[in-house]
Amino acid sequence: MKVFITGYGIKAPKVQSVSDFKGVLESGKIISKIVEFKNGLQLVCGVIEEDLTMLAPRVLTRYPRTAQMTIAAASEAIKMAGLTNTIKDKKIGVIIGSSGGNIAEVEKFSLRLGQTNQISPFGIGNMNTNSLSTSVSSFFELNGTSLTLSNSCTASTDAINLGKTLIEAGQFDICIVGGVESTLTDVVVQGFSKLRLTAKDLDPEVAGGPFSEDKGFVLSEGAGVLVLESEHSAKSRNVPINGWIEGAYMNQDGISIYHSDSSGARMLEAMEQCLNGQVPTYVNSQALGIKENDRVEAFVHKTLFGNSVPITSIKGMTGHFLGATGAIQAIASLISMENNFIPATIKSNPKNYPDLPIVTRTKYNEAVNKVAITSHGYGGNNSCILLSKM
Repeated sequence: MKVFITGYGIKAPKVQSVSDFKGVLESGKIISKIVEFKNGLQLVCGVIEEDLTMLAPRVLTRYPRTAQMTIAAASEAIKMAGLTNTIKDKKIGVIIGSSGGNIAEVEKFSLRLGQTNQISPFGIGNMNTNSLSTSVSSFFELNGTSLTLSNSCTASTDAINLGKTLIEAGQFDICIVGGVESTLTDVVVQGFSKLRLTAKDLDPEVAGGPFSEDKGFVLSEGAGVLVLESEHSAKSRNVPINGWIEGAYMNQDGISIYHSDSSGARMLEAMEQCLNGQVPTYVNSQALGIKENDRVEAFVHKTLFGNSVPITSIKGMTGHFLGATGAIQAIASLISMENNFIPATIKSNPKNYPDLPIVTRTKYNEAVNKVAITSHGYGGNNSCILLSKM
């Protein structure tokens, strides 16, 4: 049984809709800016500046920022899937992935408690990581299972995989899946800075180049949501199909909570199992500008494809969304399949990877039929999915 994608939606810096995101991908637009944190620390980051409560101000104003972002992205996905007027009548699962969860709310309420010795009655609900999925269920009045996966940077890729599995098992006909991240907090940025992982450059035009030999990454906030649907459900509703999930696989390096496998052996296994002999039109890589991450991506690609399959990363444009990144890469891949182009890897330095077929300029008039998406995370998670056009 095929699991179809019938809708998707996104909220990201300078991106209010799928149409906005298509423009970013085609033009190579950079959506980050310089942000100042405590102690004078400055970093290039991706920040959503638009109002996220417009759907229902009286309700959403009280919700955590992550929930606001997820609901906004889910609303666009639900509308695209043609479910707006019938969604309450269906048993729908909700699975949202995130690495940082509601860490911004924890930091905010902890600071407030220290200053005033008081906490809002909304504090417990807003700090609860499960509110990322339950907020979608409650806002759209859904009664199926709601799950939140906190699984490092593979969280939303894993959410897609789990949604696919639950539909194939007959648990649901429809699953709303994806990821969200809003970790632009003093604790998080100081932590990443201590690890020397964030981009050192303070020029958005330069910071965070994939395959650039250790420039560091640009931290971004954002949400990406997809509607997955069984073949029977989608065909009975007679809705347009954006693509289907042909393969998915995840594993763990099993080394440390602080490290991943620098050899890339487990990532290679994940990609091989996901593809199951299929060859993608291109690979939408997680490469984000960290030396070990980029080298593992290059190793896997060259081992499986040599220089016969193009590889690209959108991180030079968008920055890295941590646990939401896989879902947003999936949306980028669906847009490229629909419009027959391969987005460019901007800010890269191909001289460091002479044998890797990196796409450095947008490639138009390409018959994009299959896209492989890679994700791996701090602590050793590896996850891949293969999206295919109908």
